[in-house]
Amino acid sequence: MNHQLFSPQELMEFQATVKRLLLATAKAPLIIFLGAVQAVLLLTVGLVEWEIVYQVFDYLAGETATGESAGYWEPGLMALSALSVIAGFHLLAKVKPNNLAMRIVESAVQVLIVLYLIGIGFLVAAILYTDGLGEMVQVPDAWSLGTLAESVEQSWLDSVFEQVANPMAVLVLALGLGGLAVINIFVAHRLLVLLTANLTDLVGRVSRLRAALKDHAVIRRTQRDYARLGVELDALDARDDTQLRLAIASRVIAVIADALLPHRKWLSERAHASQSRFEADDPADPKQLAKDIARIEAISLEDVLKALSPKCLEKQ
Repeated sequence: MNHQLFSPQELMEFQATVKRLLLATAKAPLIIFLGAVQAVLLLTVGLVEWEIVYQVFDYLAGETATGESAGYWEPGLMALSALSVIAGFHLLAKVKPNNLAMRIVESAVQVLIVLYLIGIGFLVAAILYTDGLGEMVQVPDAWSLGTLAESVEQSWLDSVFEQVANPMAVLVLALGLGGLAVINIFVAHRLLVLLTANLTDLVGRVSRLRAALKDHAVIRRTQRDYARLGVELDALDARDDTQLRLAIASRVIAVIADALLPHRKWLSERAHASQSRFEADDPADPKQLAKDIARIEAISLEDVLKALSPKCLEKQ
């Protein structure tokens, strides 16, 4: 008889599920590493945002002759408010993903990043040109026509950098640096989203694996118990009913004999003992007790087997 609570196919499917969860949990070190990198980047962005706001309000507040802040805006407090803005922006995005603040920041970041990069490019170009790169492209005096005044000390490229490129670099870079606070808020929000997703994924993988291993242990234990009970049931089914009734009847006769032994002993002692006429009467009649014992002893093994027969049990 097959004593399998689950079919082999079901056990193989569950083992495949456990193996898949084990492989998924094996990626936990990588997820932890990515989470640590994201946490470090988030901390860096937060410190940059802190420093930007702190320096701005420290400059606006100014200092007295004693070196104490003369402004009514405390730089440290305002820097903390920037971190509060990051947290508030992230929570608002979680509660209402498509909110107005999110749309404005996302649109502004696309422009501010471009302005910052253009400003840096202009500034680098101006610095390189001023430090000597302009001499490599300077127009020689021998190329000038006779109608041009030889007193011209500046080429047209110098004029372009002085009149256009330098002011443009300062303006665009200033806008980019001013928008860096907004960019930091956007970057911090995205890092928080990624970090939260990785932590949730990690906890989910571990919890699912633990639940699967626990269920697997329960299944194996239940399977063993079911198989053991099946074997015991087969052993009971294999026994002959006649042998079972014979064993029960023999046990009944043995119990009766054991129960009658103290009474037979009392009758034997009473028969050999002499009774004085001054003694009280016996609590039991020896003759009646001997008759009762004889009737009980008359119950034979066949009588018990007959009482245990299916017909007799059905009548009862």
